[in-house]
Amino acid sequence: MDNSVIVIDDHDIVRFGLETLLADSPQLRLLGSAASLREGLALIERHQPALVITDMGTGDSSGLATVRAVLAAQGPRATLVLSMQDEMLYGEQVMALGANGYLMKERASAEIVPAALAALKGELWMSPRLSARVMSRALKRPRSGAPEERGESALSLREREVLDLVHQGRSTKEIATALGLSTRTVDIHRANIKRKLGLRTGAAVIASGARRD
Repeated sequence: MDNSVIVIDDHDIVRFGLETLLADSPQLRLLGSAASLREGLALIERHQPALVITDMGTGDSSGLATVRAVLAAQGPRATLVLSMQDEMLYGEQVMALGANGYLMKERASAEIVPAALAALKGELWMSPRLSARVMSRALKRPRSGAPEERGESALSLREREVLDLVHQGRSTKEIATALGLSTRTVDIHRANIKRKLGLRTGAAVIASGARRD
């Protein structure tokens, strides 16, 4: 089994820590690391690693856009997402995009090697908490007349992508171009985001990103 790994993370201490943990495992072969998405994509193209472990924020990219870019470069090979963001906010979206797992950085020192090995076998890596939520959603049947779910967890994958770009200060036209949508569709997504988050204005949506950080 190919056990080659590349790490993408713009935090030096985190990246060096991951490198140490992975290099110390006889079951894994660390090929290198990158501090930005651009550098990471170049490493992927050069080495074709069996597994990429990537942060969601890489300085030159952030959020689900980073995950999408890495997954596109990796193709059928494994990708594991490591993040400081709570798994209940992004875990399901990351898995829906096709990642093999979502691991919060606070648990990385204990779980990064077993998570990497699981991903290399084609298995999914989720915490029991996230796994229970995914299973619950998969089994839940919509009930007629049930109240609409609210909050960030209620956002669809596309709404989450739009929200990420709004938090980056992108205009409606820029978001439409980045996601291949019409400006009208982006406006609809923005309206849905405001409704689900209980916000009245676009400025409040942007401010919600600052509060979350």
